[in-house]
Amino acid sequence: MWSHCVMSQPQQSVVLVVEDEPLVRLLVSEVLTDAGFKVLEAANAGEALTILQAGIEVHVLYADVDMPPGINGYELARQVHRDWPGIEILITSGRAWPGQGDLPAGAAFLAKPVPIEAMASHVQAAADRARATGAAHLAGVEGDTTNETIVPFPKRA
Repeated sequence: MWSHCVMSQPQQSVVLVVEDEPLVRLLVSEVLTDAGFKVLEAANAGEALTILQAGIEVHVLYADVDMPPGINGYELARQVHRDWPGIEILITSGRAWPGQGDLPAGAAFLAKPVPIEAMASHVQAAADRARATGAAHLAGVEGDTTNETIVPFPKRA
């Protein structure tokens, strides 16, 4: 009797991109898809919460700050951190830098414009953390998520 051993491909990390500007959302989605991520798109926080409440697996939230109507990216980040603690959070803006308490523990802020290589690198690091955290939770180990990170990028001429 033959036993078939099928090696499964590594599961793609899923990134939820939340951006109200359609062209920016398209660019970010294309960059991340080209980098090997499965990308879900939402035009605002309400759409993002609908996706998450549907139980779709998401590893990384990549969200803009200003997204009318409804709650902004900081509020979305705090809600996602509270309700889906295994999701890594990256917040971006070219206008509003985070103030004290805007970012939940473990979230990172990327100042726009984010260079393409840096975007893919930060999302990959966040996806790796999400997978490690998920594995740690399954093993009953808690990780340190007390830090927040702000990453400014120099303006290009």
